Amino acid sequence: MKDTEKQIFERLEHLYSEMDRAWETTASLYGFKCNGCDENCCETEFHHHTLIEKAYLIKGFNQLPPPAAVGVKKRTKKVQTKRNIAAKKGESIRIMCPLNQGGKCILYKFRPMICRLHGIPHELRKPGCLPVLSPGCKAGSNLFNAAGYIQFDRTPFYIEMAKIEKEYQGLMDNKVTRNRETIAQILVK
Repeated sequence: MKDTEKQIFERLEHLYSEMDRAWETTASLYGFKCNGCDENCCETEFHHHTLIEKAYLIKGFNQLPPPAAVGVKKRTKKVQTKRNIAAKKGESIRIMCPLNQGGKCILYKFRPMICRLHGIPHELRKPGCLPVLSPGCKAGSNLFNAAGYIQFDRTPFYIEMAKIEKEYQGLMDNKVTRNRETIAQILVK
């Protein structure tokens, strides 16, 4: 018997909890605390690739009180307009995520995987390849460099997310199997 959407969302929430716990543990070993910075990651044009995360984000959006939802929609349209203008010029821009209000994500519980895992040095392991190491954000670079690399392997999280995504796609009537959207693109629809 296949999982229902509710059960799949529960699995996603459990995975998110594991991600958050692992990130916090590793960040604390560096002495790193994300308090925002000049290069705020909420201004980065992250693309989200899973339909389950898209559905979960929309679920969170649908729980917002109407005034908050209207504010998000207005910010979303502004973000999309500015990104579209920049794209026509062949440029990319840094612009605040429409879910960021007063320096905080108003859908923090529902934020996607990349928002949860960003910031600290990490690795990804592809079968038959050496690990790909990434340095972490500039805000923590002094702490990261002083401590040396503390292992934070994102691979198990990606593997589990792929399993959840596959199960979720099995529930869907339409056969869209790929996604590549920013939070603004998800919410503008």
